[in-house]
Amino acid sequence: MYKLIAIVGPTGSGKTKLAVFLAKKFNAVIISADSRQVYRGLDIGTNKEGVLGQWKNNPVRIIDSIPQLLIDVANPGERFTLNDWLTQARNWLKQINEMGQLPIIVGGTGLYATALLEGYQPGGGRFAKNNQEVDFESLILMPDVERQVLNQRSDERCVRIFDALVAETETLLVSGISGDWLDKIGLDYRYAVYHIRGQLSREEAIEQFQAASRAYIRRQLTWWRHHGEPILVSSIKQAELRAEKFLD
Repeated sequence: MYKLIAIVGPTGSGKTKLAVFLAKKFNAVIISADSRQVYRGLDIGTNKEGVLGQWKNNPVRIIDSIPQLLIDVANPGERFTLNDWLTQARNWLKQINEMGQLPIIVGGTGLYATALLEGYQPGGGRFAKNNQEVDFESLILMPDVERQVLNQRSDERCVRIFDALVAETETLLVSGISGDWLDKIGLDYRYAVYHIRGQLSREEAIEQFQAASRAYIRRQLTWWRHHGEPILVSSIKQAELRAEKFLD
């Protein structure tokens, strides 16, 4: 049985920064657990970090020399399901383990991370828990950041990125991506589409975008209160010590 670390929690909590630090420390590869970062061209609205690159002949995002897998693996408008993600994530876990490296799962889509960590069986669009599928031991870490701080960071981000987000959304629409699909993707792109269509002014779009983002943070926190047993860490050093103990 091999080991993996999962870094979970809400948007803006510093998951990726922590994952990159631990990846450098423990010779790890990051696997993204984000249902929207899988799509190419959805960069600003999904908080993609790093630069495009290749690792083992596969597209990755390189963040400070660390490869991050399962980003930019599907075209916008393409159907990409939990089943697709689970299948690819499990394949990568096997390969990373065989290479003698540590997998680190990081992302804000709680359903994806939980399905992997708890051994849900993919197939047929329905998922049944099957712990026999879990052949790893996991450590689940969550950065401990106050809700007020998360909300403030989120509000500031909504204002900071909005104009660039609208430009990215316009590019997607011109390329033939359906506005209805972008609306369904939700959050950032929904309010950019509404603004482009003239349904909301810039100020109205940002205000609703901020409210929706705060609500999403609340749902992310609620998810982890009911799934798994994440260990709250208040600093990178604390996370490092937890990881060292787990991997010893």
